[in-house]
Amino acid sequence: MFNVEKATNDCIQWIRDWREENGPGCNLIVGISGGVDSLVAAELCVEAVGADKVLGVIMPNYKQDDIDVAYDICQHVLNIDYLTINIGSAYDDIIDQIDAAFNVTDQTLINLAPRLRMTTLYGVSQSHNGRVVNTCNLSEDYIGYSTRYGDAAGDFAPLAQFTKGEVKRIGHYLGLPKNYVEKTPSDGLCGKSDEDNFGFTYAVLDKYIRTGVCDDPEVKRRIDRLHEKNEFKLKPMQYFNYKEEKTDMNMSPDEILKAFEKAVAKKEKEHTIGEELRSCERQIKDALGIDVYIVPKNKTDKQVCKTLSKDDITFVGRTKDIATGKIRTTVGFKDGTQTSVVLNDWEDEDDTEKAIMWCLLKKCFKSKRSLEKVIYSMEDM
Repeated sequence: MFNVEKATNDCIQWIRDWREENGPGCNLIVGISGGVDSLVAAELCVEAVGADKVLGVIMPNYKQDDIDVAYDICQHVLNIDYLTINIGSAYDDIIDQIDAAFNVTDQTLINLAPRLRMTTLYGVSQSHNGRVVNTCNLSEDYIGYSTRYGDAAGDFAPLAQFTKGEVKRIGHYLGLPKNYVEKTPSDGLCGKSDEDNFGFTYAVLDKYIRTGVCDDPEVKRRIDRLHEKNEFKLKPMQYFNYKEEKTDMNMSPDEILKAFEKAVAKKEKEHTIGEELRSCERQIKDALGIDVYIVPKNKTDKQVCKTLSKDDITFVGRTKDIATGKIRTTVGFKDGTQTSVVLNDWEDEDDTEKAIMWCLLKKCFKSKRSLEKVIYSMEDM
């Protein structure tokens, strides 16, 4: 059950706390479109920090049909300072230059304006010690009814967890003019109302978001499809996660000694296993040849072994490590797994057959015990 009084007061306090943590004393910059979302978001900011710390920015694209509403909101409803910055000439210049290279799509024509408006808001913000208010609500975000890096951007989002209906209820609770709170929602870009674009009403969408109930199966499918298609807009940008090994330069003498002893023990163990592996390699080569290899039939069987032939190999790749200059050999198998090795300094890195053999050994022998079993099996052959 939506508690409008608690939701409103908690949101106002959250704005105060956010500002104190992320920009003490800063101004809050709101793009005023004339719609209910920017109106309610701006009023919440006024309640939180005072009208003198909220700046409205009105950004027509040459003309705006309801610009008088935006002016009235700033002058008489919110009583805040405001700027009017017309994006029309910048919009035309960019569209003309894109059109000279490609055929401009309808999506470009629609989405460029909100992206220019967000650029403008950040330009104002950086020149006025500000933080940009995102005015999107949960209903719009749920179905992707926003422009990525346009109206979907901002420094903080007070309405992001409120549905359209809940935003209106907050507007009424705050005493905002009913005709503005109930004004037909429109993006101001394509000439249609939001609900015309959706093919369903906000009431249906809000009910589905909050309860999971939608009486019309086709509308439910459409909402689900829009949500899945546009969910990426709500996720952070994906990035390549490069990790560089770090060396601790502040180790104590005891820590250095322990690390050295551990490294020596590890090297000795690797050397012992390496000798056994090479012994096994020679026996396999002598007895069966390069194209046949012995593997345990299963993890529990201690005696029976089977052969693995070159037909089980799907690919062999060789790459040069840029950092070390060494050649890495990678072998892929029909079961979808793969192994790779870099030959040691005392081995010939161009010996492809030896590298393949090591890859097979690395795949087949999971423990010293299984390796000893193979050696034993070969000695009996």
